[in-house]
Amino acid sequence: MINILSAWTLLGFIAVNILFLDRVKCLVNWNGNDWAMSCDFRGNDLSDVRTSSELCGGKCAQTQGCTHFTWTSYNGGTCWMKSGTVSKSDAFSTNDPTMVCGVRNGGQQDVVNWNGNNWATSCDFRGNDLSNVRISSELCGGKCAQTQGCTHFTWTSYNGGTCWMKSGTVSKSDAFSTSDSAMICGVLGDVNTGWVRVWEDNFDGNGGVDLNKWDFDVGGSGWGNNEQQYYTYNRWENARCELFPGSTNGRLIVEARRENMANSQYTSARLRSKATWVYGRLQIRAKLPDGRGLWPALWMLPEKQTYSNTYWPDNGEIDLMEQVGYDPLSIVSTVHTQAYNHMKGNQPTNSITVKDAVSNFKIYTLDWNVNKIEMFVGDDANPFANSILVWNKQGDWTQWPFDKPFFVLINIAVGGSW
Repeated sequence: MINILSAWTLLGFIAVNILFLDRVKCLVNWNGNDWAMSCDFRGNDLSDVRTSSELCGGKCAQTQGCTHFTWTSYNGGTCWMKSGTVSKSDAFSTNDPTMVCGVRNGGQQDVVNWNGNNWATSCDFRGNDLSNVRISSELCGGKCAQTQGCTHFTWTSYNGGTCWMKSGTVSKSDAFSTSDSAMICGVLGDVNTGWVRVWEDNFDGNGGVDLNKWDFDVGGSGWGNNEQQYYTYNRWENARCELFPGSTNGRLIVEARRENMANSQYTSARLRSKATWVYGRLQIRAKLPDGRGLWPALWMLPEKQTYSNTYWPDNGEIDLMEQVGYDPLSIVSTVHTQAYNHMKGNQPTNSITVKDAVSNFKIYTLDWNVNKIEMFVGDDANPFANSILVWNKQGDWTQWPFDKPFFVLINIAVGGSW
């Protein structure tokens, strides 16, 4: 019997313990910033772009979904944009002193804050550019509304101010946040009506008005109409915000008071918006006072003296609503120009009776475009229930100076020549 045995030759013996080593996590020195040197984040790559290290954070801010980033010297300088929720503690130290890593908003996905509006700041929409025009930011939404096919827009400070009009189906959730606080993006609130809200003030809270939005005309010189009041500056007794009882909704109170100040027997307030507009829709919801001698008004004046050597009436005036205390249910709308004004007694004007003007809030609307001004009064159910005045474009600037920016005024005068 032959036994064939397997012969084993022991050539050597090596005991191997396989040890998987992770990188030792040294502390990353953030120095109170959202970026640091010699650090990196693992995985979650979203996209990359060749750029300098100092621009990497900005690229991340402009890239939808980017919450953190790493910059390396690879390929002459590459920014690796990353997605997902992270914190600074997820970064690890490297031995490359040129590497940069950073987070945005603590690594959380930025959310565009619409605040109930159809426009927001520090945001953008990707692609779908339709056209662009140099224009101020407050006019960008209106320009989109006037442009066929435009459904949303972005305004940037590029080239002194550029409105980028965009087309296609879009929602607010398609907007992404940017680090540029000057940028504005918006959607048309109703594509069928073509209007987008570009400015508002609901006067929420208790206290003074928002001085970022409003200024005050001050003085007691009669204001060209033999008025008796002295207009004060940001005095809460004359102009203040108040919440409705039991509500978080606010209102502006403009109050004329019988008291002596600066050789006047009455005080009041005249607010002037810091923003200006040319063309658009202005809506003011207001409840009017009831008192003989009072003269409240919602109106507009031009930002600059463009025509002739005389500011008024040559550069225009739009009176959306005027009411005088001896006839408190009569609502008057008027325009003034060089050719047509109350000094000549030929101003375009009209009045209607609104039976609940002093007992309920009404909505006063101005529609203003390149060819026509029309003013309405109505209520929440139908703001356009009553057309008060229509003034069509005609002639030259002496009859139609309404092609320049105007600001809004809200005031109560006492006495005066009516």
